[in-house]
Amino acid sequence: MLVIFLAIGFVFFDPLGSKNPEGVDTDAFELRSVTMSGDDYEVVTYDDDLFVLSADNVEVLGLEDSGRDFMSRDESTLWLKPDTAERLGLAGEIDMVS
Repeated sequence: MLVIFLAIGFVFFDPLGSKNPEGVDTDAFELRSVTMSGDDYEVVTYDDDLFVLSADNVEVLGLEDSGRDFMSRDESTLWLKPDTAERLGLAGEIDMVS
């Protein structure tokens, strides 16, 4: 019985904290790569899923202290690490999240 309560606590209360940096949705996808193709972002998850996102429909935010890139589950927000933002030419043009 105690094991069941502990399992429920880990599932619903996340006592160990999220693996995602502060400011990133807790259910966001971690990305393997982010590139530009014309006016679209092409993002690949670690599950090898490819998403093509129109730059007009995506909010892009920079992560100051992260070594990883993320995409929201609804595909409307990208959080980019500093070197990705710089490589895409977005450094200084996007809002940063701590």
